[in-house]
Amino acid sequence: MAESEVHDKLMPLAEAVQKLIPDGCRLRSCGIALRKPMAVLYEVMRQRRRDLTFLMSGWTEDADLLIGAGCVEKLEGSYLGLEAFGLAYCYRRAIEKGIPRKILIEEYSNFGMTMRFLAAAMGLPFAPIRSNLGSDLLRVEAFLHPKAHVLEDPFGSGDKVALLPACPADVSLLHAQRCDADGNAQVWGQIGDDLWGTFAGKKILVTVEEIVPTKVIRRDPNRTIVPGFRVDGIVHVPFGGHPYQVQGYYDIDVPFRKDYAERSVTLEGWEAWADEWVYSLEDHEAYLAKLGEERLRRLRAKRMMSGQVNYGY
Repeated sequence: MAESEVHDKLMPLAEAVQKLIPDGCRLRSCGIALRKPMAVLYEVMRQRRRDLTFLMSGWTEDADLLIGAGCVEKLEGSYLGLEAFGLAYCYRRAIEKGIPRKILIEEYSNFGMTMRFLAAAMGLPFAPIRSNLGSDLLRVEAFLHPKAHVLEDPFGSGDKVALLPACPADVSLLHAQRCDADGNAQVWGQIGDDLWGTFAGKKILVTVEEIVPTKVIRRDPNRTIVPGFRVDGIVHVPFGGHPYQVQGYYDIDVPFRKDYAERSVTLEGWEAWADEWVYSLEDHEAYLAKLGEERLRRLRAKRMMSGQVNYGY
């Protein structure tokens, strides 16, 4: 690949969403309780994408926002709620009343979704698991038919396994701490199933807190979970995971999440919140300006360096 083609991966957030996330695509997000690509999801709302199938092991505000904005048609995943902050009311309104539109959900366990992403990442049609045997998760279907197939071990043990279909994505989102201009993306801290979920995507959009020289990436290669040749787009968005935490960069913004949870209980409250924090703001820079430097300063992570290792020969 020519150098100019590699560096063409760097693009503004609005352009990345416009190019890589079309209506109707299967969109895999990242982050279980941290490093969520919130800046991308706000831009998806601003561009009013429609008919998305949203894929993840477990969702919080990420799915609730897209559901409330009318962007989502289907969900494949497990838990959907606001954790300690309560229920996800956009999700409830959509399921119970079809507001703003009716949606469908195909539910699996967290582990089941991880194995489905693993299968997709490896180019396999299914993944065998035992953990869902005996569960209604295998029986209750919404739109995948069948959503699982139970069979006896063909190698003679007599044990049964459940085969879950692979879960490929058209586009996978990864919010990482840093990458270089080629897209070699590094993550540290809790990873969850982001490795397999990211590789399940035909295309990968990486957003990062920091773009660093390639020599920095090469000095710590074990942190590189996605190589640059698999990356289709790179967006530099400091605080792109806010209000979630990104280890080494900033902490969770508890008051912000609490405010969302309280205001989104009613449709009118959610619409006012979305107008204030998404639709009335032109871009991510305007979002950061509204948060204010003092708030961002309080959230920034304290310096706590890990030990060093010798990579020499």
